[in-house]
Amino acid sequence: MGDAPLSPVEHIKARSRLLRGTLETSLADAPTGALAEDDTSLLKFHGSYQQDDRDLREERRLQKLEPAYSFMIRTRLPGGICKPKQWLALDEIACVYGNGTLRLTTRQAFQFHGVVKRNLRPLIHDLNLLGKMTTLGGCGDVVRNTMSS
Repeated sequence: MGDAPLSPVEHIKARSRLLRGTLETSLADAPTGALAEDDTSLLKFHGSYQQDDRDLREERRLQKLEPAYSFMIRTRLPGGICKPKQWLALDEIACVYGNGTLRLTTRQAFQFHGVVKRNLRPLIHDLNLLGKMTTLGGCGDVVRNTMSS
């Protein structure tokens, strides 16, 4: 098993400077709503996926525009406990930085959708201020919350 070749994602992780990659540069690249290709893989370990609006995909392609990119951010919530103050703050964060929706997952987490690139960093920052809640390890090939009786 130790002799198996690395997958493309494992190569990206190996040269990523501890999962930093070029995320800072990608986030600062204002003319595009997207991240650099390798950074989209690394972003998963920071709890986010880059997405595009498939309902607008063909229309934007015909107009020779890039896809309408946005991001989904998933929290990790140890023990699945969310206090009322945290819930209200999460709702506010969803309205300020995302499309106003806050989704609950079957793995005791929350998801924010419709977050544009310029709002990604402030959303994660505000989430980290809530305490005992993070986005690290919320996506990607990581172990997330599991449930048992």
